[in-house]
Amino acid sequence: MVQLVLVYCLMSDAKSCVEKRPMTEFPMTAMSCMASAQPMAVDYLREHPAYQLNSFRCEIDKPVEKQA
Repeated sequence: MVQLVLVYCLMSDAKSCVEKRPMTEFPMTAMSCMASAQPMAVDYLREHPAYQLNSFRCEIDKPVEKQA
């Protein structure tokens, strides 16, 4: 399973970042993950103008870590 991970940081505080893992209707491949990163990032930024995209990655077969 491939999971897209988008990392956004506040423009006013570059150390204040969040990771978002958008849900998709269909399982992603590595190629579709890379192709969908930009459109999914833009959707989030339209709703959260105080943030900017810092980075993204496509994780393959990595379980989601639970926050402590």
